[in-house]
Amino acid sequence: MAIVNTALTLQDLPAPPEGKTGWPWTEQSETLSDRMPDGSDWPKISIVTPNYNYGRFLEETIRSVLLQGYPNLDYIIIDGGSTDNSVEIIKKYEQFLAYWVSENDDGQTDSINKGYTKCTGDVFAWLNSDDSYENPFCLQDIAELYLQGYQFIVGECLNVDRNDKQIKITEEFNGYAPPQTFDQYLRFWSFIPLPQPCVFMAKELTDSSFPLDTILYYGMDYQLFLRVLSQKPKSIWVKKVWVKFKYHGSNKTMRPYNNGLIELYEIASSEARKKLGFLKNIEFQVSAKDFLIIKDKIESEPNEIGSLLMTLLPRPTLVRWGLFVRLMLKALIGKEKYLLFKGKVLDALKNNH
Repeated sequence: MAIVNTALTLQDLPAPPEGKTGWPWTEQSETLSDRMPDGSDWPKISIVTPNYNYGRFLEETIRSVLLQGYPNLDYIIIDGGSTDNSVEIIKKYEQFLAYWVSENDDGQTDSINKGYTKCTGDVFAWLNSDDSYENPFCLQDIAELYLQGYQFIVGECLNVDRNDKQIKITEEFNGYAPPQTFDQYLRFWSFIPLPQPCVFMAKELTDSSFPLDTILYYGMDYQLFLRVLSQKPKSIWVKKVWVKFKYHGSNKTMRPYNNGLIELYEIASSEARKKLGFLKNIEFQVSAKDFLIIKDKIESEPNEIGSLLMTLLPRPTLVRWGLFVRLMLKALIGKEKYLLFKGKVLDALKNNH
């Protein structure tokens, strides 16, 4: 498969499916010159798309990458042996890909690892096959920031439903994450997840972060970002929408939070042991286990005060947590009185402001 690192246009690509219009179907970005103004090559950007039976979204993903008009692109697709029309779509665009394969694998993390071994760029990102670049100048933005010395570049997602209608997820996670250090991101109980498809990293940092653990189902991006953040990269958070993140009901991110909570804990615990000093690691491990205990108690409500006290006796560190104190108060005075008390406190705080 030939590697084609050129800026592509609509005339270069196959015609879009009937009825598809707009970006990236009938619109394109302005192509960049083959070389930068000083005559040097543009930074090579490696993008891996893992896919399994997402043929209904895959073509939009592919076109949104190829129509960036970026002249030094290293685009790789790893298909996990799809049985839908995915391979047919990939073959439609294969002459523009650096590499692709369709074969059985051990899941998404395995696909990403495989794709990474084929990456030859200066910058790395992965774009899932149900996401797409919303901004036709995304890769140009990334290249310019990389040339300014940034090694960890984070943009913003546009969250949409299956009909491409913008939706709001939560107040804390709505397509943008504030700057976070390794220590902050390690605290999985309070971190704000980075919008994975909007994160671009210098390959010199990801080289020491791969391979990811193939046993991971939810948290492979969490593991990668922790490993990169632990290297204290020069980072920038950009308030610009680069990616359309599609919530269509089948995403892992649409499934209950608790399904991945233990996995996040195991990842964070492992990285903490590797990267933190002895005392800081102990403090983290205690806090992490405290949180898991409190989370379990919250889900097993109603709680009796006796049961909570028995939990507290061997683990007094739980009193540091407002969540646990509130659980005890609710168990002590009853749910109705607690809610009444909580309402009065909130009203008082509003009045004071």
